[in-house]
This record gives sequence, C-alpha cells and structure tokens, in this order.
Amino acid sequence: MSDKTTLSTARLISRRRLLCALATAPGWPLLAHAASSTPAMQRIAALDWASAENLLALGITPLTLPEIDRYRQLVMAPAVPDNVHELGLRSEPNMELLQALRPDVLVMNPELAPLQRQLEQIAPVVQFEAQGFAGDLRLASNQPIDQIEHGSQALQQLASQLGYGEQAAAYIADASRQFSEARATLAPYAGRPLYLISLIDARRTLVFCSNSLFQDVFNRLGLRNAWTTPGSAFGHLTVTLDQLAANREAVLVNIGNERLVQGALAMKIPVLNSLPAVQQKRVVLLPQTLFYGGLPSALRLTQLLASRLPLAEGALHG
Repeated sequence: MSDKTTLSTARLISRRRLLCALATAPGWPLLAHAASSTPAMQRIAALDWASAENLLALGITPLTLPEIDRYRQLVMAPAVPDNVHELGLRSEPNMELLQALRPDVLVMNPELAPLQRQLEQIAPVVQFEAQGFAGDLRLASNQPIDQIEHGSQALQQLASQLGYGEQAAAYIADASRQFSEARATLAPYAGRPLYLISLIDARRTLVFCSNSLFQDVFNRLGLRNAWTTPGSAFGHLTVTLDQLAANREAVLVNIGNERLVQGALAMKIPVLNSLPAVQQKRVVLLPQTLFYGGLPSALRLTQLLASRLPLAEGALHG
C-alpha cells in the first residue's frame, strides 16, 4: 500500500471517529452545521417508519426508508418521494446499502439499539422515539403521559440536532392551531362516546385504549373514548366484536381496512351487524394512520376526524 493510500485511509477513519464522537456530544449539531453549508445538504437516513414520518413532516426527504411499500399502505402520510432508497426490513436494515450511500446521519428508534455500534461505523446515529411508551412509562409511573406532548418534544429535539429547529417550532405551532380548529369543528360530538377500532376479521378487532396516542388526540378534541381501560404498551387490545356492544350509544370509528369493513357490512356478518352502531348507521371509516408516530400521526388522525365525522350519515342522530 502506498503512503498516499495509507494517509487517505487514515484521514477517512479519523473523520468517521470524529463524527461519531461529535454525535454523542451536547453541541454536536452546531459543530456539524458549521462544517456544512446548510442543513438541507445533509443526507439523513431513516431506519424506521416513525423516524421517516417525522423527518418528512419537517420537509426533510430521508435518504432511505425500510419497507417503503408497506409504509405507503399503513402510514400513508406524509407521502414518500420516489427517490427514497428501499432499506429492506425494519428489523434488519441493509448495512451494505447504507455503507454504499454514505449518509451523514442515521436516525433510528431505540428498538434498533442492538445494532447501534455497527451502525456507528457507517455514520453518526441519532436515536428518536416519537411515542412515550418505552418501558411502558404510563403503567410504570402510574401517571398519564401526554404522548402528543412527548412527541412534540422529541420532534423538537431531533430537529434541533439536525439543524431544523425553526421548522419544528413552526410545525408544532401549526399543529396546535389545527387541534383547536378541529375541536371547534367537532364540538357537536363533545361527550359522545366513540369506539376507535381497526377491524381484523369477521369476529375480532383492535380497539384503541385509554393509554394510546389516539386517546390524547381525543383529549385534545374534546371527544370521549368509549373504551375506558388501558391496553398494551402501544395502546390497543384485540377484542371480539361483541364487546363493542357494551356502550350502546357509541359511534364506531374504524381506521384502515376500509374494503374489509365495507365488505363485512355488505355481507351483513351477524356479530358485526348486531352492534347498535351498525344498526343505527353510526359507523365512520377512516384511512390508515400510524398509531405510534408521535405528533404527525396525531395530527393526521385529527384531520381525518374533523373531515369525516361531520359527514357521517346518522352518526350524530342515530
């Protein structure tokens, strides 16, 4: 190996070690941006859906995203541009591709922590958790955690690290305005119980519980969750459809699987058709929304509820 090659390799290694060291220092974003012309010049790889969703909400197009097709089906918004690279499985990011793309920063959720040392050989790593369910904080502390507030703070911190603090502040302020406007729009529903579900099959459904991100959306909008007990760390439970008859006055709001629900309703499946909400046409169908994406997910559900609930035939007067 020539002296020039050795020197070049040493410089690359030193640069990588320096960047990794800066990533763990409190002031590393300021130092990193001092060396770059603008924040937009950074090549930021997202290693999970929530990270990508929050980056896109800030106007940042991530370099990579795992399982893009499924993101487009299950998260949907913000939309993923066509120039984003497919990174493989969420649990197994394509390391070879990441090395080849040479990102400046990797953004990932804590579930990928076992891979962090390996990832740090590629680029500095920023951990981002949009939702406050790490270690099931609500149950551990026995105190309610406002997951929208947690998501807003996490987004602001991530944006500050990447040099997008002003964009995050503007986004959070606009979200607050949208929550207020949606609350006014949905004032006729104040106190009216709603089951928020995602139908699985003819017998079972997910129901979103009192410890979900969506509960905090309900709290912001003055809505009442008909399901009053907590669920898993993600805030949902799998229940049989007959359990949704417990509150006979409730409106049934289904997220995602619209064709499945429409088909089940058309076929008049006995258990589903026996529910008071179905019999009295108090059913509202919403597109898919990620239930653990922090502020962008909460804002998407807010927008959908504000636009769909007032149009639901019989939902108010059934």
